[in-house]
This record gives sequence, C-alpha cells and structure tokens, in this order.
Amino acid sequence: MSVRQKDLYRNLINNRLKDRTNRLAENVDEKPCVDLSEQGHNTPSQQPEKTTYIIRTGVEDKFKAEMKEEFNKIREEMKEQRETIQEILRISKDNLILTNQWTKHISSVLAVNETRKAGNMDKQEQCNCKANITAHTKKVNGKENMPQIQEVKADNITKNETPTNKELHQSVVKRKRELETQQNIPNKHFKAETEPGNIKFSEDYDHEMYLLQKEKVVSPPPNYTVPEGVIDFDLETKGDPRQHAEYARDTFQYYKLREATFKIPNYIEAQNFINEEMRAILIDWLVEIQESFELNHETLYTAVKITDLYLSKKSIKKEDLQLLGATACLIASKVDKRLPPLVEKFLYVCDDAYTREELLRMERKVLAVLGFDLGYPLSYSFLRRYGRVCKVTMPVLTFGRYILESSLLEYKFNVELSESLLAAATMAVAFKVKGIKGWEATLEYYSGISISELEPVAHALLKMLQKPAQENLKAVRSKYSHKVFHEVATIQLPETISF
Repeated sequence: MSVRQKDLYRNLINNRLKDRTNRLAENVDEKPCVDLSEQGHNTPSQQPEKTTYIIRTGVEDKFKAEMKEEFNKIREEMKEQRETIQEILRISKDNLILTNQWTKHISSVLAVNETRKAGNMDKQEQCNCKANITAHTKKVNGKENMPQIQEVKADNITKNETPTNKELHQSVVKRKRELETQQNIPNKHFKAETEPGNIKFSEDYDHEMYLLQKEKVVSPPPNYTVPEGVIDFDLETKGDPRQHAEYARDTFQYYKLREATFKIPNYIEAQNFINEEMRAILIDWLVEIQESFELNHETLYTAVKITDLYLSKKSIKKEDLQLLGATACLIASKVDKRLPPLVEKFLYVCDDAYTREELLRMERKVLAVLGFDLGYPLSYSFLRRYGRVCKVTMPVLTFGRYILESSLLEYKFNVELSESLLAAATMAVAFKVKGIKGWEATLEYYSGISISELEPVAHALLKMLQKPAQENLKAVRSKYSHKVFHEVATIQLPETISF
C-alpha cells in the first residue's frame, strides 16, 4: 500500500470514528436516568456512575464490533481496488509490448518498400518478401482488430519456393547496403536487432562499418593557399572551439557577401527635419546607454545599423529621433542578449518623454520596415577577426575599437562604405600609430583589401581623431580614457601616416 493510500485510509477511519462516537454519545446522554428508575432504586443518585459504566461498556463492545466489521469491509474494498490497478497495469504492459512489435514490423515493411523502390528486385522476389512479411505480421499481431497487410498472390509460385526468414533477412540487408552505396550514405544501414530468423529491423549505426569508414576518412585539403610570409591563423587554432577555425573563413566570406544587401545610401539629404549633427548626438547618447546598461559592443553597432537603415527608408521628425534610437537599442538587445533590458528602463533614460505604447508601436514599425532581417555584418566583428589573425595585443586592439567606435558618430563612415573596409582601415591606423610593422601581408590576405584601397579611409580616420571633441559629443572619448580601456583615448597622435 502506498503512502497516499495509507493517508486516505487513515482519514476515512478517523472521520467514521468521529461520526460514530457522536451518535453514541447522544444515545448515552438520553437513557441512563430512565434505566435506573425502571430498576427500582430508592436512591438513584447512589448508583448512577456504576449503571452508566455498565451502559457505556455495552455500547463500547457494540461499537468495537461495528468498527471491526467496518474495517473488514474497507480492507476488502482496498483489496479489490489493488487487484483492479494490477489488472490495468498488466493490460497496459501487454499493449505496450504489442505496440513495440507493431512498430518493428512497420520498420521492416518500410525497409522492403525502400528496397523495392530502387528497382533492383524482380517481381518474383517482391512477392516472396511480401508473403513472408504478411505471415510474420499475423504471427506478431495475433489479434483480428489489428490492421493486416493484404497478401499478394504471385503467379507460378509454390509454397516450397518461398524463401526462409533468414534468406529474406540477408536479402533485405544486402539490398539496403547496395542502395546506400549508390546514394553515398556513409555508415548507416538497417541492422538486425535480433536473430536472423526474425524480421525485426531498426535504424542504427553499424560499428564495424563505422571503423572501416573512419580509417578511410581523411581531412580534406584546404581549398586556399596561404601566401609566403603570412601565418595561417586558422590552421594554428584548429581544434579550439572558441575560434571555430574550420568555419571562420566561410563565416566572414558570408559576411562580406551580405555587405551589399545592407549598404546604406546617402539619406541625410532626403530627411527634412534632421541633419548629421542630430544623428551624431543620438549615436553619442546610444554609447552612453550601452555603457550604462552594460550591453555588448555588438549591440551598440547593431543599434546604429538599425537606425541608419530605418532613416534611409523613412522620414522622421526631430521629436521622434530619440524614440527611434531607443527602439533600435531595444531591438538590438533582443538580438544579442539573452536577457535584454526592460522597456521601462528605456523609457526612463528617455526622461519619460514617450509612453510604453509608443515605444512598442515604434518597435513594430521598425521591424516591418526592415523586413525582420537583422543579421547584419558588423565592422566590429571584422575588427576582432583582423586583430586575431594579426595577433595584436589587447592595448592595440582596444585602440582600434576606440577609432572604430568614434567613427560611428561620423555620418560619412556609415554610408556607402563597407564594414570590412572600414575595419581594415581602422586596424591599419592602429598599427601605424603604435609603430607596429610586418602586418601588411596578413591584413591584405585575410581582409581581401589591398593597402592602396584602405589608405584613403585610414587618412580620413586619422583626421577624425585629430579633431577636438565637441562639448555634446564626449561619450566615446570619456569612455576610452578610463584605465579599463588602457586610456587609449589619450594616446599622442601623429600628424600624418604613410603606407
């Protein structure tokens, strides 16, 4: 008996005891005086306790008998319930076994059907397989209500010509292996689950075939040739799950192909209410939001990309520009972070200038305009890739991040310019300012951009850094002046750089 059944049984007994005791107590309180007077006692007050005791003793004996009878009755009920549960479990187990047998039978039928589709079985062999499967189905099911496979009558086939189960097993496995060889399916075929005498197949990996295939498998040679003097970073980091070296080239090649899809045209002239300065103020504010909410840097770059893409397709009023920036940051947070900030936080940093409904309405509008396609190639991703392959130190990479993040505020670096070119030019400026040499061949190879192509962009980035910071655009410079970022914003810049 389980614990739950014991609790239910105990509660039932207690409730019945209480009801029975209450009824008996009422009967005892009514009858003792009447019984004493009928017996002729001169002083009833002298014998009440003894008489009451006799009456209560009789009542208790009666109560014990009734409770014993009640207990036996409950025990019989519990026994019947236990037998019923055991019967149900037995029936369920039988049904499960039958279902498993039926499933294995279906697998065998599918195996024969697929083999037949290959066109390699003649009519005689098809009929033999179908007849044997039908006989096995009847043996497995053993019930009339189960669906039966209709037998196929083959012409000129006698009972003695029907193949055995063992022969059928070997034939099906052989056909399956031939079919796999034709379709170039490695390591996988139907393996016998039990003795060959039973037609029970299940899809599984053959260990011996796997070992044979493993001995023959050799890593394909790389489809690229690293020029002399360039370190093959992906080959060095092969096997490191943090670098995913096997897919790095394909990943960034795919990013480069996607750059044309998300290329931002020159849209500022089509805007009637905003200009480049307003855009720079908005991006500077987004940098503060990214630092305050401790968002990823990818989130910041994605938010800027969403903002520019939306402005290139829709005109917006000046009072809704901050709402667009907050919405873009909210969407980017949902893309990059597992737990994005709450909507209330974005409303708070906007000084409650907008309501929750307005922010969510703008979110739906932005996603509809962008077509829900948010897989942008980011210049920040290219920058980190180029820093890895060139094996730069963290201060040098942080200086490159400072240059690239400063370029987000400049309108000309975010329109009609590819992210990979901007990242390569940024890395080149960082190398030149830090006085690092021997990086040209590696950067050209992994970026696919020659030094002559990135040189104009690099000079423009240096001029941007040399300009004094405006009073309302100090977020980036203040951020990278901190010790956490190696104070790269305070590095002395040269007047010119030459390549």
